[in-house]
Amino acid sequence: MATKYTKSFNEYLKQWEDAAANSVAGGGVDMAPNAMGKKALLKRKKRVYDGRTREGKKFVERMLARRQAREAAKKTS
Repeated sequence: MATKYTKSFNEYLKQWEDAAANSVAGGGVDMAPNAMGKKALLKRKKRVYDGRTREGKKFVERMLARRQAREAAKKTS
């Protein structure tokens, strides 16, 4: 089915808009390449803790020291 063009090209040019119809200046749209929705953020894989690294070993030492201090505080009180 063919469509009829009732307007001339000059009439279409008069209707031309200066601003884009999909402007994001009003806010509420994130154009960042790493933008994620809430569901995607919840589904994102958490980084697995690795105790073999230097930072991991220091973390374990800190946690064990805090545990011993906490147990010592329980015994004294």
